[in-house]
Amino acid sequence: MSDREGAALADGAADDAGDDALAALRTAVEAADWPAVTNAVRRGWFTLVTDEHSETTRALLERVPASVLRAEPLIATELGIVLNKLRFHRLRAVRYFVMAVRAARSTQNSDLLPVDRVLIRTAESGALRLLGRTGASVAAARAAREQLDRLGDDDRELIADLPRIYAVIGVSLYYGGLPEEALDAAAHGLAEAPTTPPSTGMGALALLAGVHALRGDIPYAMEHIHYARTGPWTDRQRSMYSGVFYRIAEAVVALERFDADRARAELDSLIHGRHGTEHWVTVAQMRALTELVAGNPGTGLADLDASVAEHGAGGRSPRVHAILAPIRAQLQLALGNPDAAAAIVKRELSAGAAGHLERARVALALGQSGSALSELRSIGAERLSSRQAADAAALEAAVLLRISPTPRRDGVIERLGTLLQRTGQRLALALLPPQDRQRVTEAMEAAGYGAVTAELPERPLLPDVEPRLLLTRRERAVLEQLMLNRTTPEIAAALVVSANTVKTQLRSIYRKLGVSDREDAVAVALERHLLADED
Repeated sequence: MSDREGAALADGAADDAGDDALAALRTAVEAADWPAVTNAVRRGWFTLVTDEHSETTRALLERVPASVLRAEPLIATELGIVLNKLRFHRLRAVRYFVMAVRAARSTQNSDLLPVDRVLIRTAESGALRLLGRTGASVAAARAAREQLDRLGDDDRELIADLPRIYAVIGVSLYYGGLPEEALDAAAHGLAEAPTTPPSTGMGALALLAGVHALRGDIPYAMEHIHYARTGPWTDRQRSMYSGVFYRIAEAVVALERFDADRARAELDSLIHGRHGTEHWVTVAQMRALTELVAGNPGTGLADLDASVAEHGAGGRSPRVHAILAPIRAQLQLALGNPDAAAAIVKRELSAGAAGHLERARVALALGQSGSALSELRSIGAERLSSRQAADAAALEAAVLLRISPTPRRDGVIERLGTLLQRTGQRLALALLPPQDRQRVTEAMEAAGYGAVTAELPERPLLPDVEPRLLLTRRERAVLEQLMLNRTTPEIAAALVVSANTVKTQLRSIYRKLGVSDREDAVAVALERHLLADED
């Protein structure tokens, strides 16, 4: 069977399934047979809410009396799902979700089937995720997963699209900061998926590919990408909501190869409404990174700001600001605005690996070697993803190569080379300032990792920011006096200013150079040739 014939078979079967589900629902509603409506909803759980069928489903379910919705919570949940697809009716959708969730949580509701509890708690996790309540979403997802694992084979057969249930749970866990649990849920979902068309496992497969790619495990991502390209899936599945993480994975792999055109094409292949998916933040990140790799940081920043503004209050939430802070700071660095980047990471990123890494990146760009190393050491024993580990090793190698040789330097270079070789990452090197990238590249080549560095683009992604340009003329004059080992009163006398003025300028110099005393300030000045005559 050709790919085109397989796709046609899958799409045709999906259309038939949708028509059958709608026919069963319509018959049950018109007969006011509410248990039959519940059964029709259970059997057509996902099919009934697809873009092709959601309008008809909504019209049918809105004919169900409120008293029945309270007694049949599965119907209320499905009505909430189709209403939630309408941007201006989401508050009404929440009302139905609350109604259903109360019934699902009640231990006194013995008439509610275990499978219905799974469906309702899964829908609850998705709804809470859309509302930005990630903690509550994770709790609902974990409850759904626990109930799902307890179902027997007969009950599991009642769920027509079991792989999609696992995928919804996995997405909630991922956005709740639990990537390992998300991968486990997605793996279970893919294992339940049919291996021939039509298959409902794209959501689970896409999540596996996307999470591995985003975390920097490119070989694992490629295994799942290959299956997504060649397995029982259609282009429509790869580009609709269920395939968002697949397209993200493809974009990440392309960017690790510095192919911005390919990454842009993958993201442009997505088919969804502007407000219809909670994945907009992740997609916006990838689009911004794509423009950074393409050499268009200004475009990337403008597009990112437009996407945030488009999502109103949701785009202004602290959670979204924290997620977007790293790429926003990197875009500012690429634009030659290190002070703006420093302000972003200080304001938006709290303690944690992500914050320490980006503050180290900004400090490196500002020539503040001591501050960069301090931030990296603050990561301590935190558990890092492969991407974070590669970034940390690349930044530390850059810092250590700026200062005098240390026994640790060779070990860091070896670790960096091994990480990049094993994970297939290259962006960690490309996001170093040009001079640092050159030093790290030469050290890696000397250590036998030339195959890794050979794949880097010639054009740097970030510019060099000379610390001398960040010092004022008066600060440079004070630094010259430090080089002569003058005391604060002697410097004040030489420059004809007060001692307090000198102290203020010294604090500013220490901050800009990332040091805490005059000895280190002199060392950095000598290392970076800050007082050399300008051409």
